[in-house]
Amino acid sequence: MSVDDRLRAAFGETDRSWDEQVPDTLAVVTARRRQESAVRRGAAAALVAAAAVATVAVTVSQRGDSSPTPSENPTTPATTSATAPAEVPASLVGTWLSRPITHADVRRAARAAGTPDKADLMLAGLPATPFRVVLVFNGDRHETLQYVRSGGDDELFDQENVEMRADHLVLSPQFAEGENVHTWVVEDGVLRMDFVSSTEPEDQAVTAEAWQRLFYDTAAFTQER
Repeated sequence: MSVDDRLRAAFGETDRSWDEQVPDTLAVVTARRRQESAVRRGAAAALVAAAAVATVAVTVSQRGDSSPTPSENPTTPATTSATAPAEVPASLVGTWLSRPITHADVRRAARAAGTPDKADLMLAGLPATPFRVVLVFNGDRHETLQYVRSGGDDELFDQENVEMRADHLVLSPQFAEGENVHTWVVEDGVLRMDFVSSTEPEDQAVTAEAWQRLFYDTAAFTQER
């Protein structure tokens, strides 16, 4: 039996779980690309700068001693301790639906984030208004799926990890860096969230704060049964 045949035999199971996740994952990545529009305005400049730094580094390396003296005090690898994230409260788990989000709501979110000039870019990356925001909190996976419902169809827009820190809800995008912090409260079956801070990179066409304020803070959510 050839190596190829053995590999096919070894991985010939019919587990389709990975294949089934591909469309949703691709949809999330595509949505983030559309939201950011230009994605990274400084991406091209960064690549040029990185190439220049690499060239300088190679030049300096070539000029240096070909047999550098090892450090007399080698560093010890850092140790890390991982702690399990706090459980997502049962009151938060489930599917939540906002009221219709309007053209004015988008402009209000951009203004609240200090970027009123980005409202048109946001509207260009969204379905026609009005639309609703659908949030699905999964306690087992510590994640939330964010959909936009327009014309009866739900379009996946983002997918974030969920972490509870005291009274704060911390959302970390699964396909980008940084985290977004909100306060939250569920009263009489109504979820309300308020933006606190974001550490996502600020060199995006539209800041994370503007999107977070739009999708999470614009309107209260009622739980779908």
